Amino acid sequence: MAEPSNIEIPSPGKVIAICSAKGGIGKTLHTVNLAVALAKKNLNIAILDGDFQFGDVSLAMDVQPSFTIKDVIEEIDRLDSQDIKHYLASHSSGVSILPAPEKPEYAELVTSENLQKILTLLQQQHDYVVVDNGVGIQEQTVDIIEKADQILVLTNLEMTALKNTRMMLETLEKLGLRDKVRLIINRYNMESLIKSEDVASMFEIENEFYVPNNFKVASQSINLGIPIVTSHAKSDIAKAMFKIASSLTSDPIQPKPVDIDNQSKLGSRKKGKQRRKKWFSFKRKKGGDGK
Repeated sequence: MAEPSNIEIPSPGKVIAICSAKGGIGKTLHTVNLAVALAKKNLNIAILDGDFQFGDVSLAMDVQPSFTIKDVIEEIDRLDSQDIKHYLASHSSGVSILPAPEKPEYAELVTSENLQKILTLLQQQHDYVVVDNGVGIQEQTVDIIEKADQILVLTNLEMTALKNTRMMLETLEKLGLRDKVRLIINRYNMESLIKSEDVASMFEIENEFYVPNNFKVASQSINLGIPIVTSHAKSDIAKAMFKIASSLTSDPIQPKPVDIDNQSKLGSRKKGKQRRKKWFSFKRKKGGDGK
């Protein structure tokens, strides 16, 4: 009789989804810098560019990819966790990247089934998979954030960003995903009628992160394709990114214990999927904007 194997099966990597309810507030910048900051901790990191129509991760890291997620999908039934490594672009920091498709129309190839399998394959090869989600909440976005271990919602002090962020958080609550959320207040020291310290209480969020305003350094980073944590490692923005990375690895979000008597409030995964189906059905009836 064969002896039992003592080989340990590694646990899958964690998924960090970075989201925003408004474009142009630094989502890709944060994705790239958080990933590189995590890699500096000797962790194996992958980025999935989840903006499947207009993803900019490759540009923000000055990488010329040979393949995109479209190529992975075309071979998805034949791929395992070893095979997928050949489709990833490599950055000098050690971060691996699975870029978005080259053309917006290819985004429709990214089905829920394909996306779930790709995330699972990436998790098997990496300690963390950082996903740069598309703006807002689409069905593909929900596929990612449902699978995510941690959801980082990015906002700033602009009124439009705050209004949309409130709506996003309310939607995540309806989908039963609010417990996984951490808030990042970008450019927290920018001139605004709203004080940064009031934002977390406004949204009833705890343990929020603050990233300072340094438009010149941030803009230069994106335009040159060099992450801030590499080019300006001692800058105030880089220090904030390193702090976020340390917090996520040392104090990850733990799921709240389920109170059996209060299960209807917390919701099970099944109920979450039912809410999701109902929400998107309502959205379509309203003409696609959910309002």
